[in-house]
Amino acid sequence: MHNTYLLIGFLFISSVASAQTADDKDASGSLYKFSVDQDILNLKYEGDATVKIQGASGKEEDVNKTPYSATVLTREEIENAGALTIPEALRLAPGLFVQQSVNGLYEVYMYGTEADPQGSNLNDVRSKMVLVMIDNMPMNNYFDGGILWETLPVNLGDVERIEIVRSPSNILFGRDAAAGVINIITKAQEGNKISVQGTSQYSFAPGAKAAISQASIGFGVRDKLLVRISGNYNNTRRFEDPYYVFSQGRYIPGDSLLFYQSSAAQTNLYGSLARQDYGMNASMRYVPNEHAEVNLSLSHQNSEAQTIYGGFEELALTRRASTLNFANLNARVYNLNVQASYVLGDQNMAVGYPGYKFDVTRVNARIYYTFHLKGVHIMPGASYQQGAFDDGAYKSTDSQYPAIINGNRNIANYGFFLKGGANLLEEKLTLDGGIRKDFFNVNDQSIMSYQAAVAYTPLDRVLLRAAFSQGYVSNPVRDVFDESTYITQTGLTVRNAANPSLNITTAQNIEAGTRIQATDKILVSADYFRITDKNIVRQESSMDADGAMILKRVNTTTPLKRQGITASVTASLSGKLKLRAFGTLQHTSNAYDTAGSNKLYTPQYILGATGTFRTLVEKLTVSASVYAYGNHDMYTSTRGGESLRARVIPNVKVSYKFWQENLVFVNARNFLNSSDKEYIFADNVQALYLVGVNLNF
Repeated sequence: MHNTYLLIGFLFISSVASAQTADDKDASGSLYKFSVDQDILNLKYEGDATVKIQGASGKEEDVNKTPYSATVLTREEIENAGALTIPEALRLAPGLFVQQSVNGLYEVYMYGTEADPQGSNLNDVRSKMVLVMIDNMPMNNYFDGGILWETLPVNLGDVERIEIVRSPSNILFGRDAAAGVINIITKAQEGNKISVQGTSQYSFAPGAKAAISQASIGFGVRDKLLVRISGNYNNTRRFEDPYYVFSQGRYIPGDSLLFYQSSAAQTNLYGSLARQDYGMNASMRYVPNEHAEVNLSLSHQNSEAQTIYGGFEELALTRRASTLNFANLNARVYNLNVQASYVLGDQNMAVGYPGYKFDVTRVNARIYYTFHLKGVHIMPGASYQQGAFDDGAYKSTDSQYPAIINGNRNIANYGFFLKGGANLLEEKLTLDGGIRKDFFNVNDQSIMSYQAAVAYTPLDRVLLRAAFSQGYVSNPVRDVFDESTYITQTGLTVRNAANPSLNITTAQNIEAGTRIQATDKILVSADYFRITDKNIVRQESSMDADGAMILKRVNTTTPLKRQGITASVTASLSGKLKLRAFGTLQHTSNAYDTAGSNKLYTPQYILGATGTFRTLVEKLTVSASVYAYGNHDMYTSTRGGESLRARVIPNVKVSYKFWQENLVFVNARNFLNSSDKEYIFADNVQALYLVGVNLNF
């Protein structure tokens, strides 16, 4: 496939006027959730570094003193590790379970899955409880929940850092943060000098193919207006050709699919496609003075990807397509912060199947003010969120695949929140808490979120912390509006029934831990967590008097429970060698599993380690990483499932600076070429070997 991309040409920004008031040191920080000065894991080799975040507490603080479980992945750490996509880079963070279905397509969970053993759809075992954002702009899919990673307009070349909070975070961010938040902070232009950057890498060995490129240009005007324009392109093919065919209970070669589904050529492209997408981005930062700042970004993305969705007809894999446009604003005037975003475009969740294409708009707005008084901060705020879908232009006339949206439907909510905290006993004791109330236009529901946390430093190098939180994930449009009726190939009539009493899924999280700076070069942390998910949504089937099957989305009456321990060790052994290791041991139980199948709904362990060594006058860098997890089961009640074997995935990247900051590199992902499935009915994930170049001028 040819790769051509990129031209953005229109940039506009308006200034913000400010009044004069007393200087507020705490209010002059980043607009984003976290503000990172340097990361303890980076490779700048300038001695010990400190990570400054604004975390879930809403105020700037040392990451090692926050009362919440949080991690920051820096740009340099990600680049050294050689990750190809944003979700793959999340394998560098503790407490995350990352599965690959086909080449470059992932699901990302906090600790494990939200798998319901009685769920009837394949998308019931997808990640739906993690809020993913780009510069505070929510990216989750409101149609059926979760995040479609290929629809992000940015790639790793645009990322400055990735910030992760591993506990319910709805207080500040609203819906869908029941398990936590992943906030992707993008690069900003630094200084007035024109800067040009480009990265391109291609696979060179037989097997799956990958071509990933990114380029950017930036400039500034008198240090007040900074502009950055970028574009990216990704073209990857599947690891293998066969498809899982449900009626056969086995994998069928792609060139034989027409025997099982007449539309295979249109819906699945004979098995070769994994993902193909491009994105274009323009960002502008205007800082008229120290009391005001405006960040505006405009983006466009186009993508198609083939991945597990719902198991249509006979084939497990389904192709989806998306074209979206984004506008995102973050502004600060003194202590007042405003964030607003707007998304417009169209999506097709199952190309070739009528009834799954629609126009989509998403609106998000948030405003809050910070009061400071002698170590105490209080943040009142409000937000509004809406996801609207309209299939009027694409309405299906096929009785086998009827329209799901049936016109223009939307889910909207508005909420009010109050955050507060204090530093006491000469900042040895930190208290933090918050409460939020949301009101929804669907089923006339309202829901409360809350959190409370404490951190105490009895010794200079030791921190003890504890937190309790409750968050929620809102029901997506398909759960509450799908009333379609269709006829299967066997002649069975199936009716989807709306449930006006469907409740919102909630998650409660209890956590406690410690962080110990054992020496100047070694940091150790350990955290206990206990998570309880309630009102999980599943599909229930019954038969009516006419012999038709009735499908209805209902809430489970018993919770999904998960508990475990996450630990990590970071060692800066010298200016040229950095090591880190982390692991999670956990157990998940679901009382709804009355059959007593004793399935492992999540891996019992998730492990990772990274090491980076720089030598030859800092020209040669060798980075190695390993990601591993244990056996687990993924099953649905109607489609069955598979038991997935434990995986150990080693990676290595070797780069050489041939001139100034320009370098060439070799990047091997899963370099031992072990081949096993990471997701039900998907590919055996194999090795990728790539060569690339990174140019900076």
